[in-house]
Amino acid sequence: MTVNRTTKLALLLLVPLLLAASGQAADDTKAIIKATTDYVKTEAAITNPLVTVEKVAEGYARVEVKSKAGATDPATAFLKLEKGKWKVLTLGIAFGPDDDKELKIPTSLQH
Repeated sequence: MTVNRTTKLALLLLVPLLLAASGQAADDTKAIIKATTDYVKTEAAITNPLVTVEKVAEGYARVEVKSKAGATDPATAFLKLEKGKWKVLTLGIAFGPDDDKELKIPTSLQH
Protein backbone atom coordinates (compact mmCIF):
# COMPACT_ATOMS: atom_id res chain seq x y z
CA MET A 1 0.00 0.00 0.00
CA THR A 2 1.38 3.37 -0.93
CA VAL A 3 0.52 6.58 0.88
CA ASN A 4 0.32 9.67 -1.24
CA ARG A 5 1.88 12.99 -0.33
CA THR A 6 -1.41 14.61 0.72
CA THR A 7 -2.16 11.78 3.13
CA LYS A 8 1.32 12.03 4.65
CA LEU A 9 0.90 15.76 5.14
CA ALA A 10 -2.51 15.29 6.75
CA LEU A 11 -1.07 12.71 9.15
CA LEU A 12 1.84 14.97 10.04
CA LEU A 13 -0.60 17.75 10.89
CA LEU A 14 -3.00 15.50 12.78
CA VAL A 15 -0.52 13.79 15.12
CA PRO A 16 0.46 16.96 17.06
CA LEU A 17 -3.21 17.85 17.50
CA LEU A 18 -3.98 14.42 18.94
CA LEU A 19 -0.98 14.59 21.26
CA ALA A 20 -1.99 18.07 22.45
CA ALA A 21 -5.55 16.90 23.12
CA SER A 22 -4.25 13.91 25.06
CA GLY A 23 -1.97 16.13 27.15
CA GLN A 24 -4.85 18.53 27.81
CA ALA A 25 -7.03 15.69 29.06
CA ALA A 26 -4.32 14.58 31.49
CA ASP A 27 -3.85 18.17 32.66
CA ASP A 28 -7.61 18.54 33.16
CA THR A 29 -7.75 15.35 35.22
CA LYS A 30 -4.97 16.58 37.50
CA ALA A 31 -6.58 20.01 37.84
CA ILE A 32 -10.02 18.50 38.55
CA ILE A 33 -8.58 16.21 41.24
CA LYS A 34 -6.64 19.09 42.84
CA ALA A 35 -9.64 21.45 42.85
CA THR A 36 -11.88 18.76 44.33
CA THR A 37 -9.33 17.65 46.94
CA ASP A 38 -8.75 21.24 48.08
CA TYR A 39 -12.50 21.86 48.27
CA VAL A 40 -13.22 18.66 50.21
CA LYS A 41 -10.43 19.28 52.72
CA THR A 42 -11.74 22.80 53.37
CA GLU A 43 -15.52 22.44 53.09
CA ALA A 44 -16.15 18.84 54.12
CA ALA A 45 -13.33 18.40 56.63
CA ILE A 46 -12.22 15.13 55.04
CA THR A 47 -8.46 15.02 55.45
CA ASN A 48 -7.79 11.98 53.27
CA PRO A 49 -10.08 12.19 50.21
CA LEU A 50 -9.81 9.78 47.33
CA VAL A 51 -11.03 11.61 44.23
CA THR A 52 -11.87 9.79 41.00
CA VAL A 53 -12.80 11.67 37.83
CA GLU A 54 -15.80 9.85 36.37
CA LYS A 55 -16.57 11.96 33.31
CA VAL A 56 -15.76 15.30 31.70
CA ALA A 57 -17.98 16.95 29.09
CA GLU A 58 -18.86 20.41 27.84
CA GLY A 59 -16.74 22.24 30.42
CA TYR A 60 -18.15 20.27 33.35
CA ALA A 61 -16.85 17.31 35.35
CA ARG A 62 -18.40 14.69 37.61
CA VAL A 63 -16.17 13.10 40.23
CA GLU A 64 -16.57 10.54 42.98
CA VAL A 65 -15.20 11.43 46.40
CA LYS A 66 -14.48 8.84 49.07
CA SER A 67 -12.58 8.84 52.33
CA LYS A 68 -9.48 6.64 52.06
CA ALA A 69 -10.18 5.49 55.61
CA GLY A 70 -13.83 4.75 54.80
CA ALA A 71 -15.00 7.34 57.32
CA THR A 72 -17.73 8.72 55.04
CA ASP A 73 -20.16 7.54 52.39
CA PRO A 74 -19.08 8.11 48.77
CA ALA A 75 -20.20 11.47 47.39
CA THR A 76 -20.40 13.11 44.00
CA ALA A 77 -18.97 16.51 43.12
CA PHE A 78 -19.75 18.52 40.02
CA LEU A 79 -17.21 21.00 38.74
CA LYS A 80 -17.25 23.67 36.06
CA LEU A 81 -14.35 25.07 34.09
CA GLU A 82 -14.41 28.84 34.60
CA LYS A 83 -11.75 31.14 33.15
CA GLY A 84 -9.35 28.23 32.80
CA LYS A 85 -9.78 26.90 36.35
CA TRP A 86 -11.94 24.08 37.67
CA LYS A 87 -14.42 25.14 40.36
CA VAL A 88 -16.51 22.80 42.52
CA LEU A 89 -20.17 23.68 42.11
CA THR A 90 -21.55 21.21 44.62
CA LEU A 91 -20.75 18.10 46.62
CA GLY A 92 -23.36 15.64 47.85
CA ILE A 93 -24.72 12.12 47.91
CA ALA A 94 -27.93 12.61 45.91
CA PHE A 95 -28.90 14.91 43.05
CA GLY A 96 -32.25 15.14 41.34
CA PRO A 97 -33.41 16.65 38.05
CA ASP A 98 -34.01 20.05 39.68
CA ASP A 99 -30.42 20.13 40.96
CA ASP A 100 -29.06 19.22 37.53
CA LYS A 101 -31.17 21.93 35.92
CA GLU A 102 -30.20 24.60 38.44
CA LEU A 103 -26.48 23.81 38.09
CA LYS A 104 -26.82 23.44 34.28
CA ILE A 105 -25.18 20.00 34.40
CA PRO A 106 -24.97 18.49 30.91
CA THR A 107 -27.24 15.49 30.39
CA SER A 108 -24.21 13.31 29.64
CA LEU A 109 -22.92 13.83 33.20
CA GLN A 110 -26.16 13.28 35.06
CA HIS A 111 -26.70 9.98 36.87
